[in-house]
Amino acid sequence: MNPVRIVGMVAGILLWGVAGLAAAQQPSGPDAAATRPTAVSAADIEALKSQLEALQARIAELEAAQQARDAQLAAASQAVEAAVSTAAEQQEAIDRNTDLLAQTRAGVGEWVGRWQWKGDLRYRSEHIDQAFTARERNRDRIRARLGFVARVNDTVRVELQATTAENGDARSSNQSLTDVNSRKALDLDLAYAEWTPSASWRLTLGKMKYPWVRTGSFFFDGDVNPEGLAVNYQQGSSGLFAGAWVSRLSERGSLADSNLFGAQAGWRGTFGNDTRYTLAAGYFDHGAVAGYSVIQSGGAGGFFGNTTTVDAAICRSGQSPCLANDYDVLELLAEVQFKLAGRPLTVFADYARNAAADYGFTSPDPLRNVPPGLDTAYAVGFTYGRASNPGSWEFGYLYQQIEKDALFAQWIDSDFAGGATDGSGHAIRLAYQLARNWRFGLTYMLNQTHNDVAAAVTVPVAGHVFDRDYRRLQLDLNMTY
Repeated sequence: MNPVRIVGMVAGILLWGVAGLAAAQQPSGPDAAATRPTAVSAADIEALKSQLEALQARIAELEAAQQARDAQLAAASQAVEAAVSTAAEQQEAIDRNTDLLAQTRAGVGEWVGRWQWKGDLRYRSEHIDQAFTARERNRDRIRARLGFVARVNDTVRVELQATTAENGDARSSNQSLTDVNSRKALDLDLAYAEWTPSASWRLTLGKMKYPWVRTGSFFFDGDVNPEGLAVNYQQGSSGLFAGAWVSRLSERGSLADSNLFGAQAGWRGTFGNDTRYTLAAGYFDHGAVAGYSVIQSGGAGGFFGNTTTVDAAICRSGQSPCLANDYDVLELLAEVQFKLAGRPLTVFADYARNAAADYGFTSPDPLRNVPPGLDTAYAVGFTYGRASNPGSWEFGYLYQQIEKDALFAQWIDSDFAGGATDGSGHAIRLAYQLARNWRFGLTYMLNQTHNDVAAAVTVPVAGHVFDRDYRRLQLDLNMTY
């Protein structure tokens, strides 16, 4: 027990004793003098007072000693904290010098510490069933990506990434397991530099990730990496954001180059504490597209549903068949994120319209007609949950329709509705986090192709059909490292 408290208790007892003695001198009745003992003398009371004063002095002395001891303990604690901080700084310096020494002995420079490696591997089993085809298709595919991010200095970073691909396909990093165990190609996927002179501004040059905000729709394939330059502004985690870019589509020596010039502006905000929203409008102006054959070379090429023609009045020299329309696309999107039953829920809507889809074609066979004004695309969907920690999951749904010339087809998803415009339907997505860095995914697409212009079908009927059923099931194992 604290000694000051003990002395205080003793002093209290003495005070109680003095009070009792004083009370003992007072008679309590007519016969009290005959029954009580002799009264305490004045000398006894003075002696008790002297003892009380001595105890009070001792209490003051002990209190002073206790305060001095507390001050010593506080000083000692501060000294220990300073020593721990100094030791931590010394250990950090030792670790840093050890790393530098190891790098020096290994013959590498300090720049190695500014590199961040990343990559992933996906194994996919895929089943495709399209109406009026000879047989269903089953295949296994892999996607392997490996890259790094290097920080040149405080404002400049560079990212390089290589990926598997077939025929350099811009819309797919998958490599089918076929050709009797042949070697698989590894192509340049990302190569860009990014300069951020401030927290709000960013300039990007090279083969980059999308410089515009997207939703969960299939308007843009996630594997496409635009080539060119872009500048972006972001007010903060909330508020105004904007971007402008030019993407090089096709360079030609004797004819005009095909490019995409685009811009987007939007707003991020909050409702309450748990609800966030994003609103944005974008404009995508594709130049030197109508009259040109703007497609990839080799097996990855194709018009992917956009209307084409061989009319010499439209097609430029050496560019037949060519695209019959230009693509000046306005896109409006909205996304809301909030919690439902303790899990995150994201709901989105996407709308696009091509202001230049004015080409029409009339054929003696009405089923071959291409009406003008096939210019609208829209998508709505949601994702519930988030597959992140082991045992977590997410579920998503989407409905989408893209008219034949609503979007420039070189951008759209390569899986939904066979990877072409002029299609519509549903997509169901499920993901489950099996373990750290290891996730299972399922995507099932129930689509119809050739909504606007009939398809020429020979099996099992010879003729043209609308709304051709298309089913696609994908089972994925994704591993990141």
